[in-house]
Amino acid sequence: MLTPWFRHGLTIFAMFCAAFVNLTPYAKADQSDAINAIEDFDHAMLSIFRRGQDALTATTRPVMIIARDVTVLSDDGGQATYSRDAPHYLVFKSTSHILLGIIGAVTPWPQGDAASELWKNEFSTISEEIEKLLPLIDGLKISESAMVRQKKMLETAKAFVDQALSEQKLTREAVIKVINDMRPEWSANMRDAARAELEALHKAVSDARSEMDEDDWNKMYVVHHGGSNVKNVNVVLLYLQRVMPEKVTAGQVLFAESAHGTDAMAKYAGYAKMQRLVGAWAFGDPARMEVDLLGYEAGSILDELIPVSPSVFAVDE
Repeated sequence: MLTPWFRHGLTIFAMFCAAFVNLTPYAKADQSDAINAIEDFDHAMLSIFRRGQDALTATTRPVMIIARDVTVLSDDGGQATYSRDAPHYLVFKSTSHILLGIIGAVTPWPQGDAASELWKNEFSTISEEIEKLLPLIDGLKISESAMVRQKKMLETAKAFVDQALSEQKLTREAVIKVINDMRPEWSANMRDAARAELEALHKAVSDARSEMDEDDWNKMYVVHHGGSNVKNVNVVLLYLQRVMPEKVTAGQVLFAESAHGTDAMAKYAGYAKMQRLVGAWAFGDPARMEVDLLGYEAGSILDELIPVSPSVFAVDE
């Protein structure tokens, strides 16, 4: 049993410890005020950064936006649009999407009754859509040989889906066969679609170029867009590499991944230039920000955090 004197001593000691803890800021468990302050600071700095980026975007003129059409934004606030309408491109690419429809209908590959009903429903839709299109396809202004090609491809696809529905049976071999059977037609369509797109693009860019003086042309940035899967090789980039290689080399041709609309694509030009300025100011390398800011540090840290066994090749040696 504790004596009164000892209990009194423990009480005084506890009071002393509590007072010491309260006097030691590092011992406080609650950091919410400091974290809030950090977040506010971060927001303020990024807001300043983005205002600078927006101002840079506004001064990045002229800029050529290659989207549905070719649009040139000039430094006086003007905007000129040059059509790159290519109806044949739409025809040849759209009918060839029958290939995507079939692949989509069998993906994931059917397993079980529920999945079986899914491909049947999708095949029924494909058959119905082909039935709606075929009577109207003669109205397209394409050559007779191209017309025959479209009909053959669609009729081949319809025969395949109708047979699968009739037999209530789907095999991988049958899918492979119909894709190969249609291959000559959709491959030819891709060539014709590429030609139609390039001819329309070249006319639009040439028309824009003819209305610009040499100084504006030299300082102009070009922004085009698309999905990430075509970032490095796409029709527009291949065209730009041919007609303005000096801009590609100088970094004046930019790919705005998944950006849509003139405003969004113009803003991407400011974003790209701002990232180059950060790299130049902070690292002496305008291209530095093309690598994750922490990327160069990550390798050695990962080696430390996640040790790995030597390669079997190293062990064998």
